[in-house]
Amino acid sequence: MNKFALIVLTVLSLNSCTSKITAQSKKPCYIVYDAGSSGTRLYIYEQLGANLISHEGPKVSALADPIRYTHGKDLSDLDTITNEVASALDLIKLDGPLEEGKPKWSGFDWSKQCEAQSVKVFATAGMRIAEQINPADSLVLWQTLASKINAKVGHNIKVEARTLTGFEEGLFAWLSVKDVYPSGHYGMVEMGGASSQITFPCPQCSLANDAVKTVTVDGKPIQIYSYSYLGLGQNEAPYSLPFGVAGQVPKSCSYGVGANNPDWTIASCAVEIPITAKGSNTDIIDPYNYTKTGTKGTTNTLPAAHKNIPKWLLMGAFNYAKETDIDDFCFNQHDGYYNAFTACFNPIYLDKYLKTLNIQAEQSSKVDVSWTQGAVICQIENCLATITPPPVCRWMKSGCLAY
Repeated sequence: MNKFALIVLTVLSLNSCTSKITAQSKKPCYIVYDAGSSGTRLYIYEQLGANLISHEGPKVSALADPIRYTHGKDLSDLDTITNEVASALDLIKLDGPLEEGKPKWSGFDWSKQCEAQSVKVFATAGMRIAEQINPADSLVLWQTLASKINAKVGHNIKVEARTLTGFEEGLFAWLSVKDVYPSGHYGMVEMGGASSQITFPCPQCSLANDAVKTVTVDGKPIQIYSYSYLGLGQNEAPYSLPFGVAGQVPKSCSYGVGANNPDWTIASCAVEIPITAKGSNTDIIDPYNYTKTGTKGTTNTLPAAHKNIPKWLLMGAFNYAKETDIDDFCFNQHDGYYNAFTACFNPIYLDKYLKTLNIQAEQSSKVDVSWTQGAVICQIENCLATITPPPVCRWMKSGCLAY
């Protein structure tokens, strides 16, 4: 072999080794979309040893909008919205536009900085309602979106695009803080825009209850109760609860109701919010889910064991509630709430909801985390591997869609 050939071979060998080292040095990362009722947020979780580093990206349109005909969208917008959601993978690579002098998100070029393991687009309550309304076009949406995301990330990366069951959504929220509370002796209540989830360990619960499943956490089996009330999210409650006219909260809960009425009290509004079925203190209304006999609208009673949970963590809308909200928006008419229509109703609704669940303020703490982190923890630990039968799709009359 001549000297020139030897040099070329050596350089090629070094380049090959460098490429292997670079590829191996990349940390694994997990791409998850939270496709909620108010919008779709992209998260990327980079795995550094036992830790997950969160990279929060842009928030784009809600997937359910063209199916539900909400926020001014209809089926003609399906292609545009799926493009927007897929393109969030490009947007997150660079810093977001400035807002009050700071970028809306910090750029993270996942294609160069980590090794993507999977992409999961998980929709929650807004899409459950959409699938109720129009299952056929919902399937078209999911298939279209999965294809567009595969084109972005490559067909070697698994893309899963579907609507989460209520059990999974609650479980993922519960898992998202397990590193902070490793004992597992806590319950989670999450208030979303269209649904609310309650999740807690329940070794005493019967597995005959389809809200109870045995999952794997830290390599050990644990029995979890997780239920989602579809329609009890704070944005949907004015439409789902039996107030007489859908979308109209009681006058006793209207914006600034106490400003010119010295006789108004918080109880005047609270008594008008029917969270439990008539004549019951324990049968919580589940407005949009189906009964086992196929009737839309049911109730669910929590197992007695939930009263033994020593610590409750509150997620979602609870994080945005302020102690001054009732004074500001019921006794007064301050500006600053995103929706004056529900400004007085919401804080009273949240408080009554927790009391209905027998959760006292001294038992609870607010936590500002995303259930998407719990979804990644579940994927890494394969937490659902032993579940039989699979969680039920309560929002569908005839069973889960075949994604």
